[in-house]
Amino acid sequence: MLLQKIILSLIIVSMAGILGASNCTATESPVSKKELETTVKEIFDTRARAIITGAAPAPALACYDTGAKLGRWALAHEEHKLNFVQQWAKKRGVRFIEAKPSIHITWFRVRGDTAEFIVHQTLQLGYVYPNDPAVNRFGIGTRHWMELVKRGGKWLIRKDFYTDGLGDDTLVPKPTPADGPAYIGTVVKSDSIQNYTKGVFDREGAARYADKYAGLAWGAGNNHKYNPRYRDLNGNGGDCTNFVSQCLGDQEGGRLPMDGTWYYRYDRNGGSGSRAWVQTEAFASWLLYSGHARRIARGTFPELNQPGAKFPRGAVRELQKGDVIGYEEKGRIEHFAIVVGTDSRGYPVVDAHTVDRYHCPWDMGWDKKTVFHLFRINDGSQQISRAREEKRGVSCRTYPP
Repeated sequence: MLLQKIILSLIIVSMAGILGASNCTATESPVSKKELETTVKEIFDTRARAIITGAAPAPALACYDTGAKLGRWALAHEEHKLNFVQQWAKKRGVRFIEAKPSIHITWFRVRGDTAEFIVHQTLQLGYVYPNDPAVNRFGIGTRHWMELVKRGGKWLIRKDFYTDGLGDDTLVPKPTPADGPAYIGTVVKSDSIQNYTKGVFDREGAARYADKYAGLAWGAGNNHKYNPRYRDLNGNGGDCTNFVSQCLGDQEGGRLPMDGTWYYRYDRNGGSGSRAWVQTEAFASWLLYSGHARRIARGTFPELNQPGAKFPRGAVRELQKGDVIGYEEKGRIEHFAIVVGTDSRGYPVVDAHTVDRYHCPWDMGWDKKTVFHLFRINDGSQQISRAREEKRGVSCRTYPP
């Protein structure tokens, strides 16, 4: 999560063209915004194509200034991300067949032969299972700071800071996806088996809210903007827990009642949330001790994915819309996401903030050693005891303003 916790996670993206380095040629005339937009679009298009199963990564890895330390880091970062995605697809038994980026340059500056700019990317991805025509589409939204330098008439990447959840959404420097298929032999769509009872908690409302305010991610509503009633904490440690709390408690969402510990105070400047609202450690404790949720399982990917005596479909497939997942690394929960449904084979998908996600596979971007906490929210249709489970340290490094 390191860089992911900073709002301006930045990118100086590879200037690799459709056929490779030859497409990185820059003109000698002053650089216009239109030229930059064309150049950056080509970069993102090339990177997206490299995600498709079976595609060659070379075009996306060309045009880096390997004579600069940060240029070498940028190249290694992109190479590892692409490798992670291909490993994840192979281990989950799927093929990526769609990758469509859309970009928006929010700021740029040209000084001599150096171009620096901030880019927002909205990326649509689609994968399929064998013998299944359904295309499972999900979205990722990212914020990039890019710097390109002209060398010998070519644009080269000299600096590239960004995190996108496709292979570096973790404290582990070089994460590796865990082994195990996404499809375990029985298709059970969560929407078809759940009879949601509208009680204290509105599951459907929570999922709708998450989809509407999933930010830059492809598929999100509200013109890819967060809910303006809440302060955006991306510049203050991360917005993941703040977003999940909104999904559960906003009147447009799950309508879970606030209390003296878990609450948000609104004002015209964006307001602020309590520690339990915005900080993962306090939020996880509140979920367990308030009686509003219980932890149905905790474990690594294989432990939660595979069927067992207690969970014949695997523990993770017991999750419903509106339930939440905590992501633990190095003994602390570092991230939260909300379950919004399943893919065509019953694999849970989530929405999240910081690295914005829309209907993203629940484990995408996480390491094989990541420990997942599965929280079932009490929807009011059943009595949930206040189980005093062992407290785990949690931190999205997000604190009230």
